[in-house]
Amino acid sequence: MGDEKSAESKASRRIDILRELTLNDREHDNEQQVGPDADAETEPSGAAEPAAELSRDELDGQLELAKAEIERLTDQSLRRQAEMINYRRRVQKEQAQMVVAAQAALLEGLVPVIDDFQRAVETESKDAGAYHEGMQIILRSMQKVLERIGVERIEPRGEVFDPRYHEAIARHESDEVPEGHVLDVYQAGYRLDDRLIRPASVVVAFGGPVAEPDAAEEPPEPAIEVDALLTEDGDAEDA
Repeated sequence: MGDEKSAESKASRRIDILRELTLNDREHDNEQQVGPDADAETEPSGAAEPAAELSRDELDGQLELAKAEIERLTDQSLRRQAEMINYRRRVQKEQAQMVVAAQAALLEGLVPVIDDFQRAVETESKDAGAYHEGMQIILRSMQKVLERIGVERIEPRGEVFDPRYHEAIARHESDEVPEGHVLDVYQAGYRLDDRLIRPASVVVAFGGPVAEPDAAEEPPEPAIEVDALLTEDGDAEDA
């Protein structure tokens, strides 16, 4: 019996030794397999450095291109601004020249009228009729000068009262002039094209016949209470 037990123990030890050898061999094989893989993994890190260097070079190139584009756009913007400033100055100069030309044209027509007035003042005339006729000639010359530059005289006697161009200073009863029409013109008005220079001061009629609207004409605007306009003017003068 003792011999059998010793034989069994020796056999178990051999089995344990074989197991340990087998485990050691496997670990050794694993280390050999891991070694090349690790080297393979480390190689890309070394190869990544040139890629990073290339990226930096590309970024530097893009930065230089961006700087050049900024300089080009800045120069273009400055040129545009300079062109705009020159254009504004040129337009202002042309407008000033147009104003001077219009003033010169007006004065060119006024100078002869002023000469006529001066001669009339310096001339001693005992003939009142001739003197009055001379003044009428000068007045017509002045009116022609105004007509040449587009000034229109507003004398609305007998017309419908229009608050856009007429200023009512009084109301008088009339049997002949229709209600709401201009009975008399106290002071003529003037306008240049569509721009009113001075309204005509007029007397408005009331109590007369009602004017029949002309079918061919446009419908009149809403009537203006002339009494209200006169009242407001009177209150303003009292104040």
